[in-house]
Amino acid sequence: MNVRLIGAAIVICLFPMAAFAQKTSVDYDKSIDFAKYTTYAWRDGRPAPNPLVDQRILDAVDRQLAAKGWTKTGAAPSALVIYRAGVDVQRELNGWSNGPRWSGMGRVTIDERKIGQVLIDIYDASTERLLWRGFASDTISDSADKNEHRINDAMTKLFKQFPPNRDAGRGTK
Repeated sequence: MNVRLIGAAIVICLFPMAAFAQKTSVDYDKSIDFAKYTTYAWRDGRPAPNPLVDQRILDAVDRQLAAKGWTKTGAAPSALVIYRAGVDVQRELNGWSNGPRWSGMGRVTIDERKIGQVLIDIYDASTERLLWRGFASDTISDSADKNEHRINDAMTKLFKQFPPNRDAGRGTK
C-alpha cells in the first residue's frame, strides 16, 4: 500500500515538470529525395531579439547540418535554411484560501513563464518549395548557459532523424 502512495506522490510531483518540458515537432515533404541536397545557405527570417541567442541558434543548426554531411555555401546552394524565433508569455494563476467555504481569507498570485520558440524551414533553393520544417519550444531561463544548453538539445532533437528516409514516409522499411 505504501509503495502505491509513494509512486503516486512521485508521479504527482513530476507532472508539473512534464508540462514545461521541451517540445519539438518535425514535418517534411514525404515525396522528396533528400539525398540530392548536400549544400545550404541561410536566408533572412525573424531572428531572436538577442544577438547572442541568434548566433547560438545559427551555430547549433550549422553543427547539426554539418554532422549530417551538409555544407554551408554562398554559391549555388541546393537548399535554403530560414529560422524564425519568438517569445510567448504564459500566465498561471495560483490561488490559496483559508477558512470555511466562501468566508475565508485568500490570495491569488500570477506567475509568468517566458517560452522561447524556434521554427526552422528548409526550402529547395531552385523551386523555393518547403522540404522540411522543425519546431521547438522551451522555457527561457535567466541563465545564459542553461538557455544555450536548451538550444543545443532542441536542435539535436529536431535533427535526430534528418535527413528523413524517403521510404519512412511511405510505410516501408
